[in-house]
Amino acid sequence: MAKIIFLILILFFGDFFLQSYKLSRLKFIKLHYLVVHVGIYTTVFILLSPILLGLTFMQGLIYSLVNGALHLIVDYITGKYKIKFLVKNEYLYILSIGIDYTVHLLIIILTFLYMYPNAINSMSMWDKFIRQF
Repeated sequence: MAKIIFLILILFFGDFFLQSYKLSRLKFIKLHYLVVHVGIYTTVFILLSPILLGLTFMQGLIYSLVNGALHLIVDYITGKYKIKFLVKNEYLYILSIGIDYTVHLLIIILTFLYMYPNAINSMSMWDKFIRQF
């Protein structure tokens, strides 16, 4: 269960916290900004997945790149709807944000469980650090 919480925290950190307001708006208009956003998001996963998820560096890299590519696809598709809904209907815009993040959560959890089913029970660097105290 802790790994799922870490996945959610990594997603939140990479997708919300490190994203400026300007980037959050422009990523739906210009592909360049979307690629920058996904690059930041993927880098966060590359750095934190070996520490928090119990993956080797190579596993974390592969997992992060797969999820980065899927994140790009989801944001590209949902971005088209968000732009239309932002202008036409505030309710649909908020709903599209909820759907977008639900899809992101499902993707990061399901790909983790599919790609590394044994990692859910393995000890991460974080677990080993905490056990010292």
